Amino acid sequence: MAGATEELQTRLPWYHQPIGIALLALVVLGPLALPLVWRTPAWGPVGRWVATLLIVAYTIVLGWLVWLDVRMVLEQVRG
Repeated sequence: MAGATEELQTRLPWYHQPIGIALLALVVLGPLALPLVWRTPAWGPVGRWVATLLIVAYTIVLGWLVWLDVRMVLEQVRG
């Protein structure tokens, strides 16, 4: 069974392989990579939900950090 998974991943385009999706989500697309997560045949339903939760959590953390930075810059400009 492991051989079938490896064979499937070698035939998939790079953007449907787990590492490609992870790189796109973390570096370029963020939450816009979710359709790739849900369309890839490389992951089952549990893997898709885990990847979705990780991407959403990553997006929330980055959004919060941007908000903190914007507040800091605005305080410096006003202050």
